[in-house]
Amino acid sequence: WAISGGQSSRHTNLSTLRNTTVAVSRLGSGSHIMAFVVADQQGWLDPAAATEPFNRFESLQNFKAMRDAVNGEQADFFMWETFMTKPYHDSGELKRLGEITPPWPAFSIAARRDLIARKGEDLRRALAAVDQATALFVAERDGRSVDLVVERLGHDREDVRSWFKTVSYPAKSVGVSRAALEVTLETLRKAGVVEREVVVEELVDTSVARLDA
Repeated sequence: WAISGGQSSRHTNLSTLRNTTVAVSRLGSGSHIMAFVVADQQGWLDPAAATEPFNRFESLQNFKAMRDAVNGEQADFFMWETFMTKPYHDSGELKRLGEITPPWPAFSIAARRDLIARKGEDLRRALAAVDQATALFVAERDGRSVDLVVERLGHDREDVRSWFKTVSYPAKSVGVSRAALEVTLETLRKAGVVEREVVVEELVDTSVARLDA
């Protein structure tokens, strides 16, 4: 994720972002949670501290509003996917303050428990279809897949090629990492999004998925 400030921001890196205002799309969203990942990695999440790592969060619903907020001094910074933000760094609309890689996969696949009980076989077929589509997408990462991303999202072709070098996809989508779930739960607790104790076994239905190490 890219960490961005306004074009005239006084901030130049992560070190001065403590006790500032953060623009987020919604409370509980990735842009909200990732701010706590930054705080945790910077050592700002001290359980004994009397204050929170940031002054407040401005919930602004969308990417454009967040960009406007940092340029209008309504917020000090926000976080968004690196390559989605890059055109605005290149144009000078935003100042790049840093980048952070989350300690979990970018996406997960979830379903309601009642749907799993009723449509388990359909879900297994859907996961198999995702695996097939992913394999095709990765196989064409030097050709048609680049064209597709450029056409759909309007990104610079070289940026798309660079993006492909940074991402990987699992061969099978049924595997769920225990370690990734544990670090995710711990971060959500620190962010105050999850309050009750949750064990990872509650989160993985082994009739359609597999809990890995």
